[in-house]
Amino acid sequence: MEIGSEFWDAPLTEKQNNLCSGNAYNTLSGRTALEVIARDLKAERGAKSVYMPAYCCDSMIAPFEKNGYEVKLYAVEPYSNSIHRQIFTDHGCNAILLLDYFGFESEETEVFAMAERLRGTAVILDRVQSAFSAAKACTYADYTITSWRKWFFSCAATAEKKCGEWLVTKPNRVNEEYIALRREAANLKAKYIGTGVGEKQRYLEKFSDSEGILENDFVEYAAEAQSLEELRHIDADFIISRRRENAEYLLDELKTMPSDIIRPLFAEMNDGDVPLFVPVLLKPELRDGLRQHLIQNEIYCPVHWPSELAGANRLYDSELSLICDQRYSIEDMKREITLIKDFL
Repeated sequence: MEIGSEFWDAPLTEKQNNLCSGNAYNTLSGRTALEVIARDLKAERGAKSVYMPAYCCDSMIAPFEKNGYEVKLYAVEPYSNSIHRQIFTDHGCNAILLLDYFGFESEETEVFAMAERLRGTAVILDRVQSAFSAAKACTYADYTITSWRKWFFSCAATAEKKCGEWLVTKPNRVNEEYIALRREAANLKAKYIGTGVGEKQRYLEKFSDSEGILENDFVEYAAEAQSLEELRHIDADFIISRRRENAEYLLDELKTMPSDIIRPLFAEMNDGDVPLFVPVLLKPELRDGLRQHLIQNEIYCPVHWPSELAGANRLYDSELSLICDQRYSIEDMKREITLIKDFL
């Protein structure tokens, strides 16, 4: 069975959770959520500029540029088995966007968020990669966003405002074409994975076509009703336990490999961490070769992030995201590790 790539289902339970609670707008996607926040900041504070990490997806920048913001970037680099943000206090921006990478919490997030709020800068916390982690930094964020499709199949994201009422209207449009294509792609993949029936290229094309639609048309769309209902019954306990178990196995195995060739970006998993991936750093000349070796064996590990923003960023040049999600067991993790060891 292949490991990785697009999700085709969501782990559900009869018990209802509180993932939809709070002063939140439920939107179609993460970029839709950021666009709502960008407009609300303009309405409330007259915001014209935002300070963002250079190590991020370019789809995160598009919502601000669409609203006429000046976007300034701060560097993010690997440092002491973690990451370090090179944030300068004289950035002069109305807002700053912070995120915890890969579901591994960083004390820096809380420190920078608290400092920026004291200086009067609006803080946006992107929790896409730490949605199930016990993040303290939420206390110091004016806005938070989460895109659920990074964790399971979903056509929903959440934008939450900490204090005060939203000054922009709740997204209420329905992007029927995008939702229908994505649902069809997921159903085709589920059939292929479960029974081997169908053509892989067909569902890949439909996922790709749906992304093309969202890239060009993401403003003011509400979350899909079915995805919201599923979100209320997501089995968070299963997601947390399975991801932590898989990540712990990967991290233990990585410690047995030569650190001058491959090493985890985050050496340890804290009690509150729920990894989205287990990122590793390799010599740049080995990273693409290992990725291709895994692809040839139907393991699809992404690189974060393939964008023009990265430039000569050491993280982008060296990083590979190992799969650890709830679709897979320890046996799958053993297969992933065995292939890495074979390649090295």
